[in-house]
Amino acid sequence: MSVKWYCCKKCGTAIQKESTPNISGCPKGGSHQWNPLGEAGSTNYQCKKCGMMVQCKSTPNINGCTAASCHSWTKM
Repeated sequence: MSVKWYCCKKCGTAIQKESTPNISGCPKGGSHQWNPLGEAGSTNYQCKKCGMMVQCKSTPNINGCTAASCHSWTKM
C-alpha cells in the first residue's frame, strides 16, 4: 500500500498516511472531512488559494481547499 496525502476541508490539516485518517478531533468542530490529494512523492506543489504545500508524485487532486471550492496547484 502506498502513502498518500490527505487534507481536511474544514481545518486545512494535511497528513501523509497509507489509509484514510481518523475523522474524530477536527479543531474546527465535529469530524474531519478528509480528501485524498495523491500519492506522496518528492515534487513540491503549493495551492495558490490556501497556501497548502504537499510533496506528491504528480499534480494533486483539486478537492478539499479551505479557501475556495478547489485547490489551484503550482509545481514548485
